[in-house]
Amino acid sequence: MLGKCLSILCLWALAISAYAIQNDAIISNLKSRLHHSPHGGKLIKSFNNHNQSYIYDQALAIIAFTKHRDKDLARDLLMGLQKLQLKDGSLYFSYYLNGESPYPIEGDKRYAGAIAWVAMAAVTYQEQFKSKEFVKFNYRILNYLASEMKPIEVSGKKTWALKFGPTDLPGTKWHENETAALEHNLDAYAAFRHFIALNPHKKWKKNVTYLQDFILSMWDSSRSHFWSGASLKTGVINKQELYLDNQTWSLLALSPDIVRSLKTRNALDLNCDNFFVEHEGIKGFMDSKPTRRPASSQFVWSEGTAGHILAMEKFTNVTKEPITCQKLEAQAFLNNIKKMKQSDGGIGYATTTSNPDFTTSSSVAGTVWYYFASNNINPFDL
Repeated sequence: MLGKCLSILCLWALAISAYAIQNDAIISNLKSRLHHSPHGGKLIKSFNNHNQSYIYDQALAIIAFTKHRDKDLARDLLMGLQKLQLKDGSLYFSYYLNGESPYPIEGDKRYAGAIAWVAMAAVTYQEQFKSKEFVKFNYRILNYLASEMKPIEVSGKKTWALKFGPTDLPGTKWHENETAALEHNLDAYAAFRHFIALNPHKKWKKNVTYLQDFILSMWDSSRSHFWSGASLKTGVINKQELYLDNQTWSLLALSPDIVRSLKTRNALDLNCDNFFVEHEGIKGFMDSKPTRRPASSQFVWSEGTAGHILAMEKFTNVTKEPITCQKLEAQAFLNNIKKMKQSDGGIGYATTTSNPDFTTSSSVAGTVWYYFASNNINPFDL
């Protein structure tokens, strides 16, 4: 009996050791991407095939370093963003590694969701290290996001929601400054909620309520899933497209009580029915598709697949009901993402596709979300 117990303890110790080695390898890959910014602090190289740092990836890396308890590296990246913050508290969507940005010359790309992720990263750092160093930086971000919220009426209910962006971009077929995207409002909801929990700023409590009301207005009770957003001018919900993250990020951001009250299993089943892909020997999920026709290309997206893994895990933790997709459990999808590892040790963003927004290159987003899924870290929840 003692020998059996000892063998079980040995296997457990080996498993813990393997996870520690894997985590160290992931953090090592992220560290290898860091570059000193001429303005101060550091920026991270988002993809191996170009020299840009997307602020969303910067935020992801900050959360990963924070969860790994590497305060110095998380601080360096926050300092890099703080040095680039604009006077109104906002940040551009991306920066070159020299601290310059392709914006606003190429358009006023200050996407609210990406900015909200920076706020999420700053509050995660504050909570983990009990540090108020970046509270003013975060306050300015949230003050900007609050200024970008506009009134909206959806299905007869009035609330406020966050604009996709401050101005319309002429190169797109839709109006960024007239659109409220569910994803962006989920990001801001988490950022405001956690900041208020750690800091005495009561004026934003109403913003949390407004954002939650808008998020829940995107839930279609007849179909049991979330839609992607609505027009701020008309309140008309976009029902032309389905997005993977609309279901997974909603589950990750919302409270257990809300997850239980909605038929969220159906939302995850919708993802399974519409986005499951087996491509190049890898099983996972693609990002989006039109409502009434097939997607133009099918590929596995590492970031989104990891998000779905975490949503499966949260659903089971909250409801105590097991859930699978195509008879595959969460661990099986995690093992498939691992197959996307590139020569540098990072996770490729996607399998091969003609979609120009996705690359097979080693990516910060794929690598960090794999780290999150491997360690059951929900970045929307402190």
